[in-house]
Parts: sequence; structure tokens; C-alpha cells
Amino acid sequence: MFKEIGKIGIPFTVLFFLYLLNPFGLNIYIGYLLVGLILLQRNFLVENLDLGFLLLFLFSLTYAAFFSFEPKAGSQYIIIYALMPGTFYLLGKYFAHKIDGNREHLVLFLLLIGAVFSITANLSVFMDILQNGYNIVERNLPNYWTGQIIPATIMGSYFTIVMAIPALLIPQVKKLSLLMKIALFATYIISIACVLRIGSRTQLSISMIALLISLFYVMPRQSFKRNLFMFVLFALIVFFVINTVSFDLDQDWLSAFAGRMEDGGGEDIASGGGRTERWIKSMENLFAKPLGWSEHEFGHAHNLWFDVLRIGGFLSFFLLISFTTNAFISVRKAIRKNKRAYALNNLIIVYTLSICMVFMVEPILEGMFDFFAFFCFFIGVVKKYNADYPVID
Repeated sequence: MFKEIGKIGIPFTVLFFLYLLNPFGLNIYIGYLLVGLILLQRNFLVENLDLGFLLLFLFSLTYAAFFSFEPKAGSQYIIIYALMPGTFYLLGKYFAHKIDGNREHLVLFLLLIGAVFSITANLSVFMDILQNGYNIVERNLPNYWTGQIIPATIMGSYFTIVMAIPALLIPQVKKLSLLMKIALFATYIISIACVLRIGSRTQLSISMIALLISLFYVMPRQSFKRNLFMFVLFALIVFFVINTVSFDLDQDWLSAFAGRMEDGGGEDIASGGGRTERWIKSMENLFAKPLGWSEHEFGHAHNLWFDVLRIGGFLSFFLLISFTTNAFISVRKAIRKNKRAYALNNLIIVYTLSICMVFMVEPILEGMFDFFAFFCFFIGVVKKYNADYPVID
């Protein structure tokens, strides 16, 4: 695995992981360096421009143009929105190309970047837990590097991939050592503690749904012995948790989560926290206000596509739909390409499902741009896998 990372190159690897970590809020400038590095790969660029990149690039330019009329996040985001999505899409292709057709190493690499993406959020929330415990129910917490207060919904997005770790470990992953499995599971446990601290129902839902989807996909494809071992292990874990952990909502460690459940109630959950009403209004505005509308009208739509419609108008909206549709077709093609490679297929399914669950309920490009960049990178990896990796005989 380290040999494969060496093929990618130290500059690419270091800058990419630094972007995921975002130390001291510097990932904007790290992103500029990545743009420069990928532009230097001229032969690679010419060979890897495809329909997905064209749709993504057209969307990025259009959205950036509309955003420039009222750049609330700052004028530099005009450049970021215009260049970064396509850059990360090509970076995904570049990394997958350098891993050179090795599916097992591709699985390990995707597991690694998912874990790295969560590190800053884990540090931010876990340090607050160590200092203040769970008694303080304020969900918005300071960033570990900068001290800037980050909304809980934004903080939660960085846990999305690690919330799916149990689902990713269901199939037998070749070359994944016991030590690495323990490290991943420990990361998951810490992340669960952090997710409970910020009271993120979305992240807990992702963990449970991803696990169920993975079970349905993997079980028919692996041996009875492996399935039996898996169920015995799950049973022991559940038995241990039930007998050692109290799930009483009056417990201190459930304070933030219990507060959300009490404030929201069943009706709030059924309506997605009031999101469904905003989605309906957004659909109406697609025809009534096709060039977008003010956030003051009803706030964020809490949906990637509808919030793009609000800022970037119908053209940005349809270009983004076209790109994501193209991406989902590529994901389907990847899953069908090597049916025997069910560990990688399971990972592709789980990553896509988990990311899209967040896309459905959050604005993403406003405050969670790193998450969208991660998605573009992942789709770039999937595209290169479809194009270059061999089919299993």
C-alpha cells in the first residue's frame, strides 16, 4: 500500500491529506496548490477529460458566476467554486491511475482517506468532551485548529464516511490487517461518542442504514462460515453493549441527543426537521423564480440540488443533476463490472449511499464544500476504475 502511495508522489499525497485535515483553516490555499499540480499533468489531463468532467466543469463555472453577484462567503469562493470540483474529480482519476489496477489497494486507500477526513472533526469534538463532558448541550463547537465555532450540521458531515465503518468491515477485505481493523473500529467508536455529543440524528441514521444495506448485499455473496462468524460477533457486541451501557435519555452522555429528540418530536422527524416543506417551495420556485431567489425567503432548502437552484438558478441546477446522474450511472457500472470483487463493490455502494444521504438533507456547497470536493474525488476514482481496471475472470 505504501508503495502504491509512493507512486502517486509525495507532493500529491501530502497536499491531498493536508486538504482533508484542513489544519489552521489552510485548505483553501492547499487547494490552489493541488489545482497547479494537476494542471502540470498535461498528458494525463488530455487523456482523462470525459463527459463527467465536462458537466462538472460547466456546473462549476455557472454556479460561480451566479454566486459572484452576492458572494457572501467571500470573493475567493468564486474561484474555489469554479476550479476545485473539477480538480478533485481529476485528482480521483490520477490517484486511481497511480494505484495501477490493484483493487485491494484501492479499497485500503479509500478506507484510509475516509478515516483521515474525520480526524479534525474527531479532534474538535472529542477535545470538547474531555474538557466539558456531555452536560453542556450546546451543539456548535470550536474547530480544533482555529477555535472558530462550527455548526453541528457542518461538523457532522466530516463523520459521514467513518459512520459506515461497520458496514465496510462486513466483507473480508484482503490485506486489511487485524491491527488496521482495530484502528478503524476504534475510530468508529470515538466518532459515535462525538456524534452523540453534537446530537446528529443524520449520522446515526447513516450508520444504521449503511449497515443494513451492506448486510443485504454481502451476505448472499460470502460463505456460510463467514456469515456465522459475523453474526456471532455482532451478537456478542450487542450483548456487551446492552449489559454495560445505559440508554436512558436522562444520562449525561445523551444530553445533546435527548434535547434534539425532545425539541423535534415525531412530527419534526417525519418532515425531516421541516425540510420537506422547503423542498416543495423550492420545486415551486423552479418555475416561479428560475434565476434563483433570496435566502431570506425561507432560508436554506437543506438539499444540495435545491440550494444550488436557489443560488445558481435553473441552469446550475440542471447541470448538477446531469453530473450527479452521470456519477450514479458510473457507480452502477462499477458495481456490475466485477461482481466477485464484492468488498470493493460494497465500499462503493456504502460511500455513495452515505454521501447522498447528507446531500439530501444539507445545503453542502455553503459551509460543506469540502464534503462535495470529497464526493468529486470519489467519483473520479470510480470513473478510472471503470475505464482501466481489469475485469476478474
